[in-house]
Amino acid sequence: MKALVIVADMSYEGEYSMAVQALRQLGMEVNSGLISKNANVNFDIDLTDKLGEDVLGGYDVVIFIGGYWAYYAVTGKEMPGRVKPMVNREAFEKLLTQSVSGGKKTILPLATPAYAAKLGLLRGKRATVYPTTDLIGILRGNGVDYVNEDFVIDGNVITLKRITVEFLTKALNK
Repeated sequence: MKALVIVADMSYEGEYSMAVQALRQLGMEVNSGLISKNANVNFDIDLTDKLGEDVLGGYDVVIFIGGYWAYYAVTGKEMPGRVKPMVNREAFEKLLTQSVSGGKKTILPLATPAYAAKLGLLRGKRATVYPTTDLIGILRGNGVDYVNEDFVIDGNVITLKRITVEFLTKALNK
């Protein structure tokens, strides 16, 4: 099996490395795709300019690493005192929509479930999210049944309130 890790922001400590570790522990071939011009990670695919291509075609699993950028982008709050990631938001949203709508096994940790909910991709589904009032409110306000669990699987979408190797491997083994 092949997995694609789409990276918007590396600012949340361990989010990327734990995802890659869990996927590799499950025996998956892992590629990384970069959706930000200033994320500091080794990558296989520059996704910032591949909007017209079917980059998800060869992958069984797609995981979206949003870091703090995803939280601030979805809540509309100003990111305090950090180097602001230069995320190609259009590409991020297009790939997220293609993955969820196209039936790919899509993994959304931390704030990315709220981002997907705001795009209407999780309406009528059960999901979890990093447990802040504003993120939970975004889920509920966009027709998502919020579940306070470590991870929630609904169809092809796996949402995680926190990302750990243990939670991710358990979710992918179900």
